[in-house]
Amino acid sequence: MCKKMTDVKRKEFGDWQTNESLALSVCRLLKSQGIRPKILIEPTCGVGNFVAAALQVFDDIEDVFALEINSDYFEAMRQKAFAHTGNVKFHFFNQDFFRFDFAEIAPLFNGREILVLGNPPWVTSSMLSGLNSTNVPPKNNFKKQRGIDAITGKGNFDVAEFICFEMLRLVQNQHAHLALLLKTSVIRNILCHQHREPLKFDNFRQYNIDADKEFSAAVSAALFECSTSPNSGETCAIYDFYTQKKLSDFGWLDGAFVADVDLYRSCQQFDAVSPFVWRSGIKHDCSKVMELTFDGTNYINGFGEVVDVENERIFPLVKSSDIKGSGTGVVKNYVIVTQKKASENTRQLSESCPKLYQYLLRHAGLLDGRKSIIYRNRPRFCLFGIGEYSFAPYKIAISSLYKHTQCAMLQPIDGKAVMVDDTCYAVGFTNEESAKIMLKVMNDDITQRLLKSITFGEAKRVINKEALMRIDVKKIAENILSASEMKILFCNSEQTLFD
Repeated sequence: MCKKMTDVKRKEFGDWQTNESLALSVCRLLKSQGIRPKILIEPTCGVGNFVAAALQVFDDIEDVFALEINSDYFEAMRQKAFAHTGNVKFHFFNQDFFRFDFAEIAPLFNGREILVLGNPPWVTSSMLSGLNSTNVPPKNNFKKQRGIDAITGKGNFDVAEFICFEMLRLVQNQHAHLALLLKTSVIRNILCHQHREPLKFDNFRQYNIDADKEFSAAVSAALFECSTSPNSGETCAIYDFYTQKKLSDFGWLDGAFVADVDLYRSCQQFDAVSPFVWRSGIKHDCSKVMELTFDGTNYINGFGEVVDVENERIFPLVKSSDIKGSGTGVVKNYVIVTQKKASENTRQLSESCPKLYQYLLRHAGLLDGRKSIIYRNRPRFCLFGIGEYSFAPYKIAISSLYKHTQCAMLQPIDGKAVMVDDTCYAVGFTNEESAKIMLKVMNDDITQRLLKSITFGEAKRVINKEALMRIDVKKIAENILSASEMKILFCNSEQTLFD
């Protein structure tokens, strides 16, 4: 009997074993689609439930190629496979996927129908780095992100994504099918990447599964399928795995990556470039020191300490959870603002705000220990996502974390601009009337349909800057605003202050 992994090892190897029932259901679904593999490839086979299920369901398998790094799992998989009485050749490798040379097995394909089947690890490259794991892909910028995108996380990727593309490249010139259990975020990334570096695959399908039921995992996951083709597919059909009912399509349409093809077609004309610049909120990575609550008399930090610093540096703060569909943001917290722009030297606080400077020095261990690379070679106690735009008296803000795409209007409190944190995006205005009109445009049905059609509700961050900058606010405004409202929103020269 194979040994169970420790919690740390389970995280390191993304060890979410596919149960026998799900493995059989997947194989039966594939067989119902006419798939009849001669060759089975399982790149990370675990205890072998997929290998065993495939041998039970498919009658024509001649060769099985299976890899597994865990020796206990490898032996469990071997025992299950060898229990099969058919005339099958087994090629089993107790090796690390990332160090295995697949070129060695490619000559054995001989034009036969191939099925790549399995459940690659549900773990990201950054998590592996945090665990100091040796079970990692080659150290390169897999997504080829540049500059700040690579630094702030866009260069991070799921190991399953890396494995999937390795398999696609391995079989792209064969008669092949791929069927892998993946997080839906990985499937989106594959479709997105497919447009940039098209591989000859089509018939993309996503069968949504209940990951909590199947894996006790709180994540959106699905069976991802595709097949080699003379053409490169650009859209993926989404189905319910248990009923096979079609739900929608996502992917590329006329050069745009969209979450719902049919919904997007109804508002496609408004997908262009926003005349207003949306910006992420303040990032400080030290909430117990930098964020405060107010008990009516005193400001209190995350350690329960009364904080006595210069009031001019304390601002109301709104987070994603504070933005509701009511059109207003609810202020529950406050934030210490150490800079007015990112380049400002915080040493001047020792003279201009001595009480604040002493407070920061008392907590310097935590502030200096912030791990993100964005704080390197920058002023001590600095912030990220701070600038003149942060101090706009009126803001239209939107949460990045929730499915609701309604915006809220933020107004000054006691003469101070309300800040948003880095889970929100905002655009600033100098006057209330302009902000109210912008709120009307952003919460209009046209804008809301467009946002829903280009964003994915199950994503970790539903809304991002790229999506917001695709909203042609002016064109939408022309359809819903009066001439006087248009003039206020677009002809007021003060608006350029926060662009």
